[in-house]
Amino acid sequence: MSVVCRRNAVVIGSLLLLCSLGFGAWEKLNSGSIAQLNGIHFPSGTMIGYAVGSEVDSLGGQAGAVLKTTDGGTSWMAQTSHASASLNSVYFIDDNTGYAVGDGGTAIKTTDGGANWGPMTVGGTDQFNYVGFPGRGQTGFIGAHPRTQAAKVYKTTNGGAAWSSVSVGGAMNWTNSCAAGSDLIGVGLGIGGFVWGTSDGFGSGWYGGAYTIANLVAAAFGHDDPNNGFLVGNDSLGGVIRSTLDAGVSIWDSCRSYKVSTLYGVDMPTADFAYPCGDSFGKGMILVCVKRPPQADFFATTLPAGAPVIKGICFPGTQKDTGYACGGGGWIVKTTNQGIPWIPGVAEGKAPMVTRSGIRVVTNPSRLGITLHSDADVRISVFDAAGRVVMSQAAAKGTNFLPLPTGAYFVKAGTSTARAVVTD
Repeated sequence: MSVVCRRNAVVIGSLLLLCSLGFGAWEKLNSGSIAQLNGIHFPSGTMIGYAVGSEVDSLGGQAGAVLKTTDGGTSWMAQTSHASASLNSVYFIDDNTGYAVGDGGTAIKTTDGGANWGPMTVGGTDQFNYVGFPGRGQTGFIGAHPRTQAAKVYKTTNGGAAWSSVSVGGAMNWTNSCAAGSDLIGVGLGIGGFVWGTSDGFGSGWYGGAYTIANLVAAAFGHDDPNNGFLVGNDSLGGVIRSTLDAGVSIWDSCRSYKVSTLYGVDMPTADFAYPCGDSFGKGMILVCVKRPPQADFFATTLPAGAPVIKGICFPGTQKDTGYACGGGGWIVKTTNQGIPWIPGVAEGKAPMVTRSGIRVVTNPSRLGITLHSDADVRISVFDAAGRVVMSQAAAKGTNFLPLPTGAYFVKAGTSTARAVVTD
């Protein structure tokens, strides 16, 4: 057997072992629905949340779907939206007052936790893909894909009682959506790499270079710092991700990413974590950022088998551990560990009388090295398949990257051991 064949056999064997463990990072929740879900939002914590999308009504037509949970996703209740078109985005400023928007100029509002939804007059029949009230007050924004070429966002300063159309960019630009990190900081984005940044609530703005001609579809700013942001889109080669550290004033930096075919959404609970979602060649995909921009790297998290294309994602507030995402067939998934698979430690002998630290491997297998998350500052040792120590060093609490050649490895921290596979 050749060296290459032996190496591949080790890698394949390790992959089979890892797959047999079956430890998932996201769990599927029982939504009780088969609706196509496009957006999800938890306004003030991890218990009360809403998901929106489209379903078939009693006459066989399309209707806006709204689901609500009050127990962190354990159970969901269908609500009556009175919308006759798909709903694409939802945002609540608290547990009771919320907004949802969708196709054909559809815009609805509730002030009683969704018991009653009523229409808002926005104007026109544009496709609305985003709604947000980032200051949790009276100022909100709607991101639009107009029916004919135009670049614009919609804005309210009175809680949705009235909306005005605001032109952004130039006559040759065409928006898909927008996003806002505060009442002032935001970005409009669209076809052909169009990016329009603002620091005064879209009263004025500037072209933000993203050095791409991709079709940009969604963006998010850090819940803890709106100067940090990511935008996502798609070109002929697949998903595209760009980042900013200054609210888009400078060039949006390119990010390295696990290969995906299409990205649809992104959320950013803190400046250190971002979660794009979409489609990886017919399968649902959620990525996680494990390095702070501008050196941001994205890796795939672990979704349950059969997960459909993921359209919406939400990590409540600055809660970077607990998040929710949704897609077709009523799929809603939840993570409580940042979407990173937990590979449990294997005790060797008697555990010392000290606090044990856990380690998690981010993405298995991974390319060019091992990215791991440690729950504490620890000393780690890396062993190859033959049991030889190939690396020994200190690892800080949080995310660490260990550059290593192709092969199968064990990473040991105290009495905790994680298995990992590195590919070319």
